[in-house]
Amino acid sequence: MAEKKTNEAAREVPAPAAAPDPEELVEYTAPMLYTDRERDIVVAVNGETIRIMRGVPVKIKRKFLEVLENARLQEAATRQAIEDAKKQSETALANF
Repeated sequence: MAEKKTNEAAREVPAPAAAPDPEELVEYTAPMLYTDRERDIVVAVNGETIRIMRGVPVKIKRKFLEVLENARLQEAATRQAIEDAKKQSETALANF
């Protein structure tokens, strides 16, 4: 009976990349709004809340930066969806 040879290298599964430490401090500067009502940014993660002054470089925990980045991406997606809806509305009205 023939023995099956296994390729040990093919069976090795690479270890997943370690996730960044959510408690690690990272640099962040909140963008300015350039309005007469500059507001601080309040960010909360799992019951821990911070307030960030706009335009001032600060060190914040990575978990707060992730929340801020997700909010930025969501805002960009919302703006794009609004623009797309406006274009579709204009096209529909023009074809009416």
